[in-house]
Amino acid sequence: MRFSSLGSGSRGNALIVESNETRVLIDCGVTLRSLNTGLERLDLSLDAIDAVFITHEHGDHIKGLKSLARQSSMPLYMTHGTAIKSGLDHLPQMNIIDQLTPVAIGDLFVQPVTVPHDAREPCQFVISTQPAPDRGAKKLGVLTDLGSCTPHIIQSYQNCDAMILECNYDERMLQNGPYPMSLKQRVKGDWGHLSNGQAADLLSKLQHQNIQWLVVAHISQKNNQASLACEAIREIFPHHDRMRVADQDSGFDWLEIA
Repeated sequence: MRFSSLGSGSRGNALIVESNETRVLIDCGVTLRSLNTGLERLDLSLDAIDAVFITHEHGDHIKGLKSLARQSSMPLYMTHGTAIKSGLDHLPQMNIIDQLTPVAIGDLFVQPVTVPHDAREPCQFVISTQPAPDRGAKKLGVLTDLGSCTPHIIQSYQNCDAMILECNYDERMLQNGPYPMSLKQRVKGDWGHLSNGQAADLLSKLQHQNIQWLVVAHISQKNNQASLACEAIREIFPHHDRMRVADQDSGFDWLEIA
């Protein structure tokens, strides 16, 4: 399994996950033109994508989804609440998912995980491969856009081989930043986003020693810096060579789970 981001942050999110037989797109928060450009960078095209999974209906996660749905009949997967709020629940390629049932796409299993976020019915995903006779299943945890941690989240993200983890804001930068107080309260609330410290604390509760790749993601451009996010995470995960930062404009290149 390998994975690559086309962009991560408040202006747009899109992630490609690829196995031997299958490719899925997690979120389509970039324009269709940007999506095609990003796929070309990875030597891919829209025809190579087998399905799209959406975490929630906020614009930075579905910006290009309606255009994509008009151009392609590839199956879409999201919760019922997300489908309604995104205005796409009527589409014939729509598939409704729930947190109890993993979705099999080719040789990938996509497990939705309910998270606390200020959307209609948000979720994140744990994606795994089918085990083979000569190797076990590989497991990628995608965990952004949540305001707090729950026991269900801790249980769901144990034993990941790779993880994409939100470090949205630095407490001091948010407090002293340009956002109005109401937005600051939303961001730091239990249904908002994870701070650097919260992300590090969440990571400390996971069996993280064997994580091959840890990607720091969804970094606020106004309320955080990559250096601050990495500094907080390195207190728990000191393996510099196994850490990457997801950039807003360019995401990150392919990372392969061995």
